[in-house]
Amino acid sequence: MKKCERQEQFLTGSGIPVKEVYTAEDIKDLDLEKEMGLPGEAPYLRGIYPNMYRGRFWTIRQFTGFNTPEETNERFKYEHEAGATGFSIAFDAVTENGLDPDDPGVASDVGMGGVNVCTLRDMEIMFDGLPIDRVSTAVIGSPFSAGVLSAMYFALAESRGIKLKDLDGTTQNDMLLFTACCHLPAIIPPRNLVRLCVDLVEWCAQNTPRWHPVSFASYNYRENGLNAYQELGLLFANAIAYIEEELKRNRLKIDDFAPVLTFHLASHSDFLEEIAKFRAARRMWYKLLKERYGAQNQKSMIFRFHVQTSGSTLTYQQPLNNLIRAAYQVLAAALGGVQSMHATSYDEGICLPTEQGVLLSLRTQQIAQYETGVANVADPLGGSYYLEYLTNEIEKKSWDYLQKVEDNGGLVAALESGWVHRESIKAMGEYQRQIQNGTRKVVGLNCFEMEEEPHRVPVFRPSPETVRLQKAKLEEVRKNRDNQKVGEALRRLRDVTEKGENIMPAVIQAVKAYASLGEICDVWRELYGVWEIPVVAGIAV
Repeated sequence: MKKCERQEQFLTGSGIPVKEVYTAEDIKDLDLEKEMGLPGEAPYLRGIYPNMYRGRFWTIRQFTGFNTPEETNERFKYEHEAGATGFSIAFDAVTENGLDPDDPGVASDVGMGGVNVCTLRDMEIMFDGLPIDRVSTAVIGSPFSAGVLSAMYFALAESRGIKLKDLDGTTQNDMLLFTACCHLPAIIPPRNLVRLCVDLVEWCAQNTPRWHPVSFASYNYRENGLNAYQELGLLFANAIAYIEEELKRNRLKIDDFAPVLTFHLASHSDFLEEIAKFRAARRMWYKLLKERYGAQNQKSMIFRFHVQTSGSTLTYQQPLNNLIRAAYQVLAAALGGVQSMHATSYDEGICLPTEQGVLLSLRTQQIAQYETGVANVADPLGGSYYLEYLTNEIEKKSWDYLQKVEDNGGLVAALESGWVHRESIKAMGEYQRQIQNGTRKVVGLNCFEMEEEPHRVPVFRPSPETVRLQKAKLEEVRKNRDNQKVGEALRRLRDVTEKGENIMPAVIQAVKAYASLGEICDVWRELYGVWEIPVVAGIAV
């Protein structure tokens, strides 16, 4: 009997062909003990803990920040009261660029898309009344500003009597994210940037054992159009760049710093492919650390990761549909073994999240944790013929893509040549063509469209007063601080940078003197110059 099917060929979101049915024959070469194991056992394919969420749920950590530190503080308190179990700071582009709000070229960007922070005073205000001794924080700073912003948070913690060895949290500090995905016009070249990034990793490995000084963020690579296996390939190329930078210094061995490395992945809409991707990532990291770098400490080989549901899949049209998209993506991350998660608010296709959007995002994760039963079994989908086959396929293709990056000289060279940018531009173009020609269906956008939006949703609008308020606050700080002490701290920072010493002790000294973010980053801009991104009019050169 001839079968009637909806289309000639079925593909995953990454273009991997999918058969009608899978059997044991499709995974006959899989060594179950060596390649799968049990949850909590090498190669950690099935999860990093034996009982996973039976012991503890993943952390609910919403990415938050807008306007002033005062307003962000109010939003953090709202989220904490609603059940968020972690904080995550979204900074504005001015802060990510390492600039101050009184810089003449940034007025229109202050507080837009994130909170503006330029001195320790801002960090103190943002976390006033919040229990940072009990709740971990993610400082989502660019690689240029990450060390400074982290130092502000460390100084805040010490001022409250919290020992740095007990402080729990994460710094983004991803070089690739802000050189290829978010184009910052005022940062230094990648070859110098990686030095600053790894200085933070090195210092934290020795001084803040519970703090993760980098979270390699393939979420943003994926938002730039790359598929699931390209996401993993670039993710591990980035991690390799940091590892190689540290090892060549001959200061620390692999097991001295690998345990503090963490990751931040995307959860997109192809449900089973995303679950397979998360599982493949754990096995790849185990193999990379054990086989290439000879790690001995099991903690070095454990892939810890945060997930953010995909902002790029959200639509302006029929925005309430985004609630459903986020819920499926949350479920995929949970089934994939995530350690912490941000559910993107349904209204982010329109504006910064409203309180309503934030609350529904929190409730989406809480319903998954308490009502669906997915947290009751470790790796409940493990052993599915299709899932194991797909996990293997994604891993193979990810290794192949990693090899492409290495064939282009490794991550830093691939960035400076524009190769990474060309890959993203090509991927974004192909993704858009699939939507336009209908081969990729997006409900409400190119199918099941409606002439009028069926529901009105509230819209968040940033305050135009933010730039005035932040400039006034910075002026007050500069007036009241010991400017001689600031000058001495900045001179010391320049000296240790030129000598190749670790910058973090000097950065901490500077922020405690209330030096501004812009003043500190200007030291590095003067030494290294500003990087010209290899993209002209949307085309990688």
